[in-house]
Amino acid sequence: MLKLIENLGAQTASQLSQFVPDTLSGRYVLFSLLDFTGVDGAWVQTIDDEVTALVVQKEMSKVFVTATDEADFYELGDFISRLGGMVVHCPGSISEKIGMTAYSKLTLMRLEGEIPEGRASVELNDNLRPVFELLIQSKKKPLITEDRKAYKEIQKFTDRAYNEWLAKTSRGIFNGFTSVRAVKAGENSVLSVAVADRLGGTVYLRDVATDSDFRRMGYASDCISGICKDFCKNGEEIFLACNDLQSENFYRKIGFVRKEYMDVGIFEI
Repeated sequence: MLKLIENLGAQTASQLSQFVPDTLSGRYVLFSLLDFTGVDGAWVQTIDDEVTALVVQKEMSKVFVTATDEADFYELGDFISRLGGMVVHCPGSISEKIGMTAYSKLTLMRLEGEIPEGRASVELNDNLRPVFELLIQSKKKPLITEDRKAYKEIQKFTDRAYNEWLAKTSRGIFNGFTSVRAVKAGENSVLSVAVADRLGGTVYLRDVATDSDFRRMGYASDCISGICKDFCKNGEEIFLACNDLQSENFYRKIGFVRKEYMDVGIFEI
């Protein structure tokens, strides 16, 4: 039986960690719950009062799934298909069992090698506007307009998005879930940034971005090295997800090793 998780909070992922498979893919799904303000729905499947699967829906279009061998995969597939034509992320071992057609893969990598030396990076806990602008710049082309009214509307939208992001990220930083590491030039000029979330003894490196004028200069490597060194001091396990060979080769140079694949696919309606 699938049950809705009500009253999602900061401790939800921690409370569920003992029930999901102890794999990188299982933890990847758990980490999707950390930003509980951005989760549209989360469900656990239980059989004889034992948790056998976790389903998380985000942004109304993405679904993350992990399950034990004892899960009812027919019920899982039927439930996810009823959510709509969602993009589903799940371990390759269960994609066929739930009736999903995979069209690409995510590579999950874990830090196992020696971390290289590099430029000094710093932890950021305030004045995060430059970090936000760098992250959105890396994900989509900036809108350019000479229309003053249109520019104000764009600025208003950007400000609202920043305040929402700041509320989530700051909550994580001050509660110890999130770490933001940057290589800077001056007080406010962020050249490269790495963002990581922590859950128990595991760290997920979720965002890396570098200013377009300073790419291929080693700044991203230095950011990642800095954040990894800090966490490794405490003996924490660090992993990340990437979806192309170029990124995989880049992370391999820093000491990450490919450990697992996750399927990305859809349910045909």
